[in-house]
Amino acid sequence: MSMKKIIPCLDIKMGRVVKGTNFVNLRDAGDPVEFAAYYDRSGADELVFLDITASVEGRKCMVEVARRTAKAVSIPFIVGGGLSSVEDISEILSAGADKASLNTAAFNNPALVREAAQRFGSPSIVVAIDAKKNEEGFFEVYTHGGLRATGKDAVLWAKEAAALGAGEILVTSMDRDGVKNGYDIELTAAIAQSVDIPVIASGGVGSMEHIYEGLTAGRAAGALAASVFHFQEFSVAEVKDYLLERGVAVRPFIPAFPRLQFGRDRLIPAIAQDAESKTVLMMAWMNEEALKLTLETGYAHYFSRARARIWKKGETSGHVQKVREVFHDCDADTLLLIVEQSGAACHEGSFSCFTYPLRPGTGE
Repeated sequence: MSMKKIIPCLDIKMGRVVKGTNFVNLRDAGDPVEFAAYYDRSGADELVFLDITASVEGRKCMVEVARRTAKAVSIPFIVGGGLSSVEDISEILSAGADKASLNTAAFNNPALVREAAQRFGSPSIVVAIDAKKNEEGFFEVYTHGGLRATGKDAVLWAKEAAALGAGEILVTSMDRDGVKNGYDIELTAAIAQSVDIPVIASGGVGSMEHIYEGLTAGRAAGALAASVFHFQEFSVAEVKDYLLERGVAVRPFIPAFPRLQFGRDRLIPAIAQDAESKTVLMMAWMNEEALKLTLETGYAHYFSRARARIWKKGETSGHVQKVREVFHDCDADTLLLIVEQSGAACHEGSFSCFTYPLRPGTGE
């Protein structure tokens, strides 16, 4: 059984997170990177950034936001809005995004989906579909931020996108967007049944039950929500507990170190300082397991990037570090270990690794 994903969505306008109703009446909700970092440490499985006015205003997608986010989070994230060429997609993926979402550009130029999938791989390409039911009774595709009706059946377009090589479909019900009446189960299920790639449900979450319905009755592989998370009506962790209690397979949230900002490689720098002399001894890396072992045993454990494994300081030399205290800095992205150093801390035999002076003002 594949794990279902819980995905906060960050709608971006002019570099800020916004939220509205039925794609209009937008209000400012905050800084996107701050939101991203919060969701990363709160148990989200993935994030979606949508520059919702990029196609209308003819602007490129927010590459700088992607770069900043890549440094702040460890979970995958999708970026969409204003991507109209392979070069645009390459730029956003190079900035750190894991997936590129195509909406208006994909509909206007379906060959772009095929070309992008061939170049970057289907898993990196998401086709987003905004749709609402028309007077003729079918779900009609809208483009340009929901402003232009196309006359195209959303289910048929989803099948075409999958055949072109899209790795995922993000379907948003415009009728339900922001009104908190729940996903459009009819729309979501129709698309999920018509394609053999994952479908993300979007538009209308007002309760945890709505997410449950989207993942079960709607047959979605992932549930996307925005305002209920942004304004803390309930948390990602609460949703996951709710779903697990009802038998839905999701990755459980285990808040081992909820404040710490582990990097995209899931590592955090750790500085060791001698408790008696106050000498700064060394800098190494820790992952969560190394930090747990350090706290549990009272002796410093680090993660070796070269050997790709955890090691105990002094395991071969005997120069162990008995840990008195562990602190993190104000940004929660660096650790400080106060230790009792036995012997040399440096592999070159010095008490401290920091024995090579640079002379300010001399260029030396």
